[in-house]
Amino acid sequence: MTTLTKKNAPAAPRARTTPRAPALAILIATAAILAALAGHARAADPAVRIAAIFAETGEASVGTAQQDFRGAALAVAALNASGGLLGRPVELLSLDNASTPLMARQAAKQAVAAGVLGVVGGPWSGMTKAMAEVCQESGTPLVATIATHPDVTRVGGCISRVCYTDDQQGDLLARFAFSGLSAKTAAVMIDMGSDYSQGLAAIFSRVFTAQGGRIVSEQSFKSRDTDFAPQLAAVAAAAPDVVFLPSYAVESGLIIRQAVAMGLTATFLGGDGWGPTMAEGAKGTLHGHYYATHWHPDSPIPAGQGVAKAYLKAHGAALLQPDAILAYDAVMVLAEAVRRAAGLDRQAVAAALAKTAGHQGGTGTITLDANRNPEGKEVCIMRFDNGRSVFHASFR
Repeated sequence: MTTLTKKNAPAAPRARTTPRAPALAILIATAAILAALAGHARAADPAVRIAAIFAETGEASVGTAQQDFRGAALAVAALNASGGLLGRPVELLSLDNASTPLMARQAAKQAVAAGVLGVVGGPWSGMTKAMAEVCQESGTPLVATIATHPDVTRVGGCISRVCYTDDQQGDLLARFAFSGLSAKTAAVMIDMGSDYSQGLAAIFSRVFTAQGGRIVSEQSFKSRDTDFAPQLAAVAAAAPDVVFLPSYAVESGLIIRQAVAMGLTATFLGGDGWGPTMAEGAKGTLHGHYYATHWHPDSPIPAGQGVAKAYLKAHGAALLQPDAILAYDAVMVLAEAVRRAAGLDRQAVAAALAKTAGHQGGTGTITLDANRNPEGKEVCIMRFDNGRSVFHASFR
Protein backbone atom coordinates (compact mmCIF):
# COMPACT_ATOMS: atom_id res chain seq x y z
CA MET A 1 0.00 0.00 0.00
CA THR A 2 1.30 3.46 -0.87
CA THR A 3 1.79 5.82 2.06
CA LEU A 4 2.46 9.53 1.89
CA THR A 5 4.59 11.44 4.38
CA LYS A 6 4.10 15.18 4.04
CA LYS A 7 6.35 17.91 5.27
CA ASN A 8 4.24 20.68 3.78
CA ALA A 9 0.66 20.91 2.71
CA PRO A 10 -0.73 19.77 -0.55
CA ALA A 11 35.12 11.40 -29.51
CA ALA A 12 36.38 8.11 -27.86
CA PRO A 13 35.73 7.98 -24.17
CA ARG A 14 38.63 9.14 -22.06
CA ALA A 15 39.98 7.31 -19.05
CA ARG A 16 41.04 9.95 -16.55
CA THR A 17 44.65 9.08 -15.91
CA THR A 18 45.66 12.75 -15.86
CA PRO A 19 42.26 14.37 -15.30
CA ARG A 20 41.22 17.97 -15.27
CA ALA A 21 39.97 19.63 -12.11
CA PRO A 22 37.72 18.91 -10.31
CA ALA A 23 38.22 15.25 -11.11
CA LEU A 24 41.97 15.67 -10.56
CA ALA A 25 41.44 16.65 -6.95
CA ILE A 26 39.27 13.58 -6.40
CA LEU A 27 41.84 11.13 -7.67
CA ILE A 28 44.74 12.88 -5.94
CA ALA A 29 42.84 12.56 -2.67
CA THR A 30 42.05 8.92 -3.37
CA ALA A 31 45.70 8.23 -4.20
CA ALA A 32 46.77 9.77 -0.92
CA ILE A 33 44.39 7.50 0.95
CA LEU A 34 45.74 4.47 -0.89
CA ALA A 35 49.29 5.44 0.01
CA ALA A 36 48.37 5.57 3.67
CA LEU A 37 46.92 2.10 3.82
CA ALA A 38 50.01 0.19 4.94
CA GLY A 39 48.12 -1.41 7.79
CA HIS A 40 45.00 -2.09 5.77
CA ALA A 41 44.89 -3.31 2.16
CA ARG A 42 48.18 -4.99 1.21
CA ALA A 43 50.15 -2.88 -1.25
CA ALA A 44 51.56 -6.01 -2.94
CA ASP A 45 48.10 -7.17 -4.02
CA PRO A 46 46.75 -5.99 -7.38
CA ALA A 47 43.94 -3.50 -7.04
CA VAL A 48 40.29 -4.37 -7.55
CA ARG A 49 39.27 -2.18 -10.48
CA ILE A 50 35.78 -0.68 -10.71
CA ALA A 51 34.67 1.53 -13.58
CA ALA A 52 32.47 4.59 -13.15
CA ILE A 53 30.86 5.57 -16.46
CA PHE A 54 28.90 8.81 -16.43
CA ALA A 55 28.44 11.93 -18.53
CA GLU A 56 31.40 14.27 -18.16
CA THR A 57 30.43 16.07 -21.36
CA GLY A 58 27.24 16.57 -23.35
CA GLU A 59 23.64 17.26 -22.44
CA ALA A 60 23.38 14.75 -19.58
CA SER A 61 26.27 16.43 -17.76
CA VAL A 62 24.42 19.72 -17.35
CA GLY A 63 23.57 20.49 -13.72
CA THR A 64 25.21 17.50 -12.06
CA ALA A 65 28.68 19.12 -11.95
CA GLN A 66 30.28 15.65 -12.08
CA GLN A 67 28.62 14.75 -8.79
CA ASP A 68 28.10 11.13 -9.84
CA PHE A 69 31.86 10.68 -10.42
CA ARG A 70 32.51 12.29 -7.05
CA GLY A 71 29.98 10.07 -5.29
CA ALA A 72 31.61 6.94 -6.71
CA ALA A 73 35.09 8.22 -5.75
CA LEU A 74 33.87 8.97 -2.22
CA ALA A 75 32.68 5.38 -1.83
CA VAL A 76 35.99 4.00 -3.13
CA ALA A 77 37.89 6.20 -0.68
CA ALA A 78 35.70 4.91 2.17
CA LEU A 79 36.30 1.30 1.11
CA ASN A 80 40.06 1.79 1.01
CA ALA A 81 40.07 3.55 4.37
CA SER A 82 38.42 0.45 5.87
CA GLY A 83 40.80 -2.07 4.28
CA GLY A 84 39.70 -2.29 0.68
CA LEU A 85 38.02 -5.39 -0.73
CA LEU A 86 39.23 -8.86 0.21
CA GLY A 87 42.47 -7.28 1.41
CA ARG A 88 43.10 -5.45 -1.85
CA PRO A 89 42.96 -1.73 -2.58
CA VAL A 90 40.15 -0.53 -4.82
CA GLU A 91 40.91 1.52 -7.92
CA LEU A 92 38.33 3.63 -9.75
CA LEU A 93 38.48 3.98 -13.54
CA SER A 94 36.40 7.02 -14.57
CA LEU A 95 35.10 7.14 -18.15
CA ASP A 96 33.00 9.70 -20.03
CA ASN A 97 29.98 8.39 -21.98
CA ALA A 98 29.59 11.82 -23.65
CA SER A 99 25.80 11.70 -23.12
CA THR A 100 25.14 9.36 -26.07
CA PRO A 101 24.35 5.64 -26.34
CA LEU A 102 27.11 5.19 -28.92
CA MET A 103 29.82 6.65 -26.71
CA ALA A 104 28.35 4.89 -23.66
CA ARG A 105 28.79 1.59 -25.49
CA GLN A 106 32.40 2.49 -26.33
CA ALA A 107 33.11 3.45 -22.72
CA ALA A 108 31.72 0.12 -21.51
CA LYS A 109 33.92 -1.74 -24.00
CA GLN A 110 36.92 0.20 -22.73
CA ALA A 111 36.06 -0.70 -19.13
CA VAL A 112 35.70 -4.40 -19.97
CA ALA A 113 39.00 -4.35 -21.88
CA ALA A 114 40.65 -2.80 -18.82
CA GLY A 115 39.61 -5.85 -16.79
CA VAL A 116 37.30 -4.16 -14.32
CA LEU A 117 35.43 -6.35 -11.85
CA GLY A 118 32.26 -4.30 -12.21
CA VAL A 119 30.78 -1.09 -13.53
CA VAL A 120 28.59 1.58 -11.95
CA GLY A 121 27.00 4.17 -14.17
CA GLY A 122 24.33 6.14 -15.92
CA PRO A 123 22.80 8.63 -15.93
CA TRP A 124 20.10 8.40 -18.61
CA SER A 125 18.35 5.15 -19.48
CA GLY A 126 19.24 5.08 -23.20
CA MET A 127 22.98 5.34 -22.61
CA THR A 128 22.83 3.04 -19.58
CA LYS A 129 21.06 0.35 -21.59
CA ALA A 130 23.83 0.55 -24.21
CA MET A 131 26.39 0.04 -21.44
CA ALA A 132 24.32 -2.80 -20.00
CA GLU A 133 24.33 -4.69 -23.30
CA VAL A 134 28.15 -4.64 -23.41
CA CYS A 135 28.44 -5.64 -19.76
CA GLN A 136 25.93 -8.47 -20.11
CA GLU A 137 27.70 -9.87 -23.16
CA SER A 138 31.04 -9.87 -21.33
CA GLY A 139 29.62 -11.13 -18.03
CA THR A 140 30.59 -7.94 -16.20
CA PRO A 141 28.29 -6.80 -13.37
CA LEU A 142 26.75 -3.36 -13.89
CA VAL A 143 24.94 -1.42 -11.18
CA ALA A 144 22.88 1.37 -12.72
CA THR A 145 22.61 4.49 -10.59
CA ILE A 146 19.87 6.80 -11.87
CA ALA A 147 18.57 5.06 -15.04
CA THR A 148 14.91 4.36 -14.33
CA HIS A 149 13.56 2.70 -17.51
CA PRO A 150 12.49 -0.92 -16.81
CA ASP A 151 14.35 -2.17 -19.91
CA VAL A 152 17.75 -1.48 -18.34
CA THR A 153 17.75 -4.51 -16.04
CA ARG A 154 15.82 -6.62 -18.56
CA VAL A 155 19.06 -6.77 -20.58
CA GLY A 156 20.17 -9.70 -18.41
CA GLY A 157 21.23 -11.17 -15.08
CA CYS A 158 24.45 -9.15 -14.80
CA ILE A 159 22.52 -5.87 -14.62
CA SER A 160 21.16 -4.40 -11.36
CA ARG A 161 20.19 -0.92 -10.22
CA VAL A 162 19.93 1.07 -6.98
CA CYS A 163 17.30 3.65 -8.04
CA TYR A 164 13.56 3.19 -8.33
CA THR A 165 12.10 2.41 -11.76
CA ASP A 166 9.71 4.33 -13.98
CA ASP A 167 7.05 1.77 -13.12
CA GLN A 168 7.25 2.89 -9.50
CA GLN A 169 7.64 6.63 -10.01
CA GLY A 170 5.01 6.78 -12.77
CA ASP A 171 2.53 4.99 -10.53
CA LEU A 172 3.25 7.24 -7.55
CA LEU A 173 3.18 10.46 -9.59
CA ALA A 174 -0.22 9.52 -11.05
CA ARG A 175 -1.57 8.81 -7.57
CA PHE A 176 -0.06 12.02 -6.25
CA ALA A 177 -1.69 14.01 -9.07
CA PHE A 178 -5.10 12.44 -8.49
CA SER A 179 -5.14 12.35 -4.68
CA GLY A 180 -2.47 14.81 -3.53
CA LEU A 181 -3.30 17.53 -6.07
CA SER A 182 -6.99 16.62 -6.51
CA ALA A 183 -6.51 16.59 -10.30
CA LYS A 184 -9.28 14.95 -12.31
CA THR A 185 -7.95 15.85 -15.78
CA ALA A 186 -4.41 15.79 -17.14
CA ALA A 187 -2.53 16.65 -20.30
CA VAL A 188 0.64 14.77 -21.16
CA MET A 189 3.59 16.20 -23.11
CA ILE A 190 5.99 13.55 -24.44
CA ASP A 191 9.51 13.80 -25.85
CA MET A 192 9.22 11.32 -28.72
CA GLY A 193 13.00 11.01 -28.97
CA SER A 194 13.29 9.70 -25.42
CA ASP A 195 12.51 6.17 -24.24
CA TYR A 196 12.41 7.58 -20.72
CA SER A 197 9.75 10.13 -21.59
CA GLN A 198 7.57 7.73 -23.58
CA GLY A 199 7.72 4.99 -20.97
CA LEU A 200 6.99 7.24 -18.02
CA ALA A 201 4.12 8.93 -19.86
CA ALA A 202 2.50 5.57 -20.62
CA ILE A 203 2.66 4.46 -16.98
CA PHE A 204 1.33 7.78 -15.68
CA SER A 205 -1.58 7.77 -18.14
CA ARG A 206 -2.55 4.19 -17.33
CA VAL A 207 -2.54 4.68 -13.56
CA PHE A 208 -4.16 8.14 -13.68
CA THR A 209 -7.10 6.84 -15.72
CA ALA A 210 -7.38 3.76 -13.49
CA GLN A 211 -7.83 6.14 -10.54
CA GLY A 212 -10.75 7.79 -12.33
CA GLY A 213 -8.90 10.66 -14.00
CA ARG A 214 -9.04 11.61 -17.70
CA ILE A 215 -6.24 12.37 -20.14
CA VAL A 216 -7.64 15.32 -22.10
CA SER A 217 -4.66 16.09 -24.34
CA GLU A 218 -1.50 14.29 -25.43
CA GLN A 219 1.16 16.34 -27.18
CA SER A 220 4.56 15.34 -28.54
CA PHE A 221 7.81 17.19 -29.13
CA LYS A 222 11.44 16.35 -29.82
CA SER A 223 14.60 16.90 -27.81
CA ARG A 224 16.30 20.21 -28.58
CA ASP A 225 13.05 21.79 -29.82
CA THR A 226 12.82 25.42 -28.76
CA ASP A 227 9.30 26.42 -29.81
CA PHE A 228 6.47 24.62 -28.01
CA ALA A 229 3.69 27.10 -28.78
CA PRO A 230 1.53 24.70 -30.89
CA GLN A 231 1.59 21.98 -28.25
CA LEU A 232 0.95 24.42 -25.41
CA ALA A 233 -1.96 26.02 -27.29
CA ALA A 234 -3.58 22.58 -27.59
CA VAL A 235 -2.98 21.94 -23.90
CA ALA A 236 -4.49 25.30 -22.96
CA ALA A 237 -7.58 24.54 -25.05
CA ALA A 238 -8.09 21.28 -23.13
CA ALA A 239 -7.87 23.15 -19.79
CA PRO A 240 -6.33 20.30 -17.72
CA ASP A 241 -5.86 20.38 -13.97
CA VAL A 242 -2.27 19.16 -14.35
CA VAL A 243 0.23 18.82 -17.19
CA PHE A 244 2.50 15.79 -16.90
CA LEU A 245 5.86 16.58 -18.49
CA PRO A 246 8.25 13.59 -18.24
CA SER A 247 11.29 15.22 -19.80
CA TYR A 248 14.69 16.52 -18.76
CA ALA A 249 15.52 19.81 -17.10
CA VAL A 250 16.55 21.90 -20.11
CA GLU A 251 13.41 21.31 -22.22
CA SER A 252 11.11 21.26 -19.19
CA GLY A 253 12.28 24.66 -17.95
CA LEU A 254 11.84 26.18 -21.40
CA ILE A 255 8.37 24.63 -21.82
CA ILE A 256 7.14 25.99 -18.50
CA ARG A 257 8.55 29.42 -19.29
CA GLN A 258 6.62 29.50 -22.58
CA ALA A 259 3.48 28.14 -20.90
CA VAL A 260 3.48 30.94 -18.34
CA ALA A 261 4.04 33.52 -21.08
CA MET A 262 0.97 32.13 -22.88
CA GLY A 263 -1.15 32.40 -19.73
CA LEU A 264 -1.40 28.65 -19.03
CA THR A 265 -2.12 28.26 -15.31
CA ALA A 266 -2.22 24.47 -14.91
CA THR A 267 0.17 22.81 -12.47
CA PHE A 268 3.07 21.02 -14.17
CA LEU A 269 4.31 17.69 -12.84
CA GLY A 270 7.56 15.96 -13.79
CA GLY A 271 9.67 12.91 -13.07
CA ASP A 272 13.24 12.59 -11.87
CA GLY A 273 14.52 14.14 -15.10
CA TRP A 274 13.65 17.54 -13.63
CA GLY A 275 15.78 19.27 -11.01
CA PRO A 276 16.85 22.61 -9.50
CA THR A 277 18.77 23.51 -12.67
CA MET A 278 15.42 24.04 -14.44
CA ALA A 279 15.28 27.45 -12.78
CA GLU A 280 17.86 28.83 -15.21
CA GLY A 281 15.86 27.98 -18.34
CA ALA A 282 12.54 28.90 -16.75
CA LYS A 283 13.72 32.45 -15.95
CA GLY A 284 11.70 33.09 -12.81
CA THR A 285 8.52 31.26 -13.89
CA LEU A 286 8.80 28.21 -11.62
CA HIS A 287 6.24 28.29 -8.86
CA GLY A 288 3.77 25.68 -7.66
CA HIS A 289 5.05 22.86 -9.90
CA TYR A 290 6.12 19.42 -8.65
CA TYR A 291 8.55 16.67 -9.58
CA ALA A 292 9.95 13.38 -8.30
CA THR A 293 13.52 12.79 -7.17
CA HIS A 294 15.54 10.07 -5.45
CA TRP A 295 16.89 11.84 -2.38
CA HIS A 296 16.83 15.16 -0.58
CA PRO A 297 18.51 16.28 2.66
CA ASP A 298 15.07 16.80 4.23
CA SER A 299 13.83 13.29 3.38
CA PRO A 300 13.68 10.81 6.29
CA ILE A 301 16.65 8.60 5.27
CA PRO A 302 19.23 8.66 8.10
CA ALA A 303 22.08 6.96 6.22
CA GLY A 304 21.92 9.62 3.53
CA GLN A 305 22.84 12.35 6.01
CA GLY A 306 26.21 10.73 6.74
CA VAL A 307 27.05 10.37 3.05
CA ALA A 308 25.97 13.96 2.39
CA LYS A 309 28.17 15.31 5.20
CA ALA A 310 31.21 13.39 3.91
CA TYR A 311 30.58 14.66 0.38
CA LEU A 312 30.15 18.27 1.45
CA LYS A 313 33.27 18.08 3.61
CA ALA A 314 35.27 16.82 0.63
CA HIS A 315 33.87 19.17 -2.00
CA GLY A 316 32.07 22.03 -0.27
CA ALA A 317 29.19 21.87 -2.75
CA ALA A 318 26.13 23.77 -1.59
CA LEU A 319 23.69 22.03 -3.96
CA LEU A 320 24.06 18.27 -3.53
CA GLN A 321 22.17 16.24 -6.13
CA PRO A 322 20.79 12.68 -5.74
CA ASP A 323 23.23 11.56 -8.48
CA ALA A 324 26.13 11.62 -6.00
CA ILE A 325 24.33 9.62 -3.32
CA LEU A 326 23.10 7.02 -5.82
CA ALA A 327 26.62 6.60 -7.25
CA TYR A 328 27.91 6.09 -3.71
CA ASP A 329 25.22 3.48 -3.08
CA ALA A 330 26.01 1.65 -6.34
CA VAL A 331 29.67 1.23 -5.43
CA MET A 332 28.80 0.06 -1.92
CA VAL A 333 26.21 -2.45 -3.15
CA LEU A 334 28.79 -3.82 -5.60
CA ALA A 335 31.40 -4.01 -2.81
CA GLU A 336 28.98 -5.84 -0.54
CA ALA A 337 28.34 -8.38 -3.30
CA VAL A 338 32.10 -8.94 -3.70
CA ARG A 339 32.40 -9.68 0.01
CA ARG A 340 29.48 -12.12 -0.08
CA ALA A 341 30.90 -13.79 -3.18
CA ALA A 342 34.21 -14.08 -1.27
CA GLY A 343 36.16 -13.75 -4.50
CA LEU A 344 36.69 -11.77 -7.68
CA ASP A 345 34.83 -14.02 -10.12
CA ARG A 346 32.46 -11.82 -12.11
CA GLN A 347 29.73 -14.44 -12.37
CA ALA A 348 29.78 -15.04 -8.64
CA VAL A 349 29.67 -11.30 -7.96
CA ALA A 350 26.72 -10.85 -10.35
CA ALA A 351 24.87 -13.70 -8.60
CA ALA A 352 25.57 -12.15 -5.19
CA LEU A 353 24.39 -8.75 -6.46
CA ALA A 354 21.05 -10.25 -7.48
CA LYS A 355 20.56 -11.41 -3.89
CA THR A 356 21.15 -7.98 -2.32
CA ALA A 357 18.81 -7.56 0.64
CA GLY A 358 18.57 -5.00 3.43
CA HIS A 359 21.50 -2.87 2.31
CA GLN A 360 21.30 0.41 4.25
CA GLY A 361 22.16 2.92 1.54
CA GLY A 362 22.22 6.68 1.48
CA THR A 363 19.02 6.69 -0.59
CA GLY A 364 17.24 4.13 1.59
CA THR A 365 17.13 0.39 2.19
CA ILE A 366 18.06 -1.55 -0.96
CA THR A 367 16.56 -5.01 -1.48
CA LEU A 368 16.55 -6.25 -5.06
CA ASP A 369 13.57 -8.13 -6.48
CA ALA A 370 13.60 -10.97 -9.03
CA ASN A 371 14.36 -8.44 -11.80
CA ARG A 372 17.22 -6.89 -9.76
CA ASN A 373 15.30 -3.68 -9.13
CA PRO A 374 14.97 -2.18 -5.62
CA GLU A 375 11.73 -2.93 -3.81
CA GLY A 376 9.87 -0.07 -2.16
CA LYS A 377 12.45 2.68 -2.70
CA GLU A 378 11.37 6.05 -1.38
CA VAL A 379 10.22 8.61 -3.95
CA CYS A 380 10.66 12.22 -2.87
CA ILE A 381 8.28 14.85 -4.21
CA MET A 382 9.75 18.32 -4.65
CA ARG A 383 7.90 21.61 -5.18
CA PHE A 384 9.13 24.77 -6.87
CA ASP A 385 8.53 27.77 -4.63
CA ASN A 386 9.40 31.01 -6.46
CA GLY A 387 12.16 29.23 -8.36
CA ARG A 388 13.54 27.41 -5.35
CA SER A 389 13.20 23.62 -5.14
CA VAL A 390 11.89 22.52 -1.72
CA PHE A 391 11.01 19.14 -0.23
CA HIS A 392 7.25 18.56 -0.24
CA ALA A 393 6.50 14.91 0.52
CA SER A 394 7.79 11.36 0.27
CA PHE A 395 6.14 8.19 -0.98
CA ARG A 396 7.10 4.67 -0.09
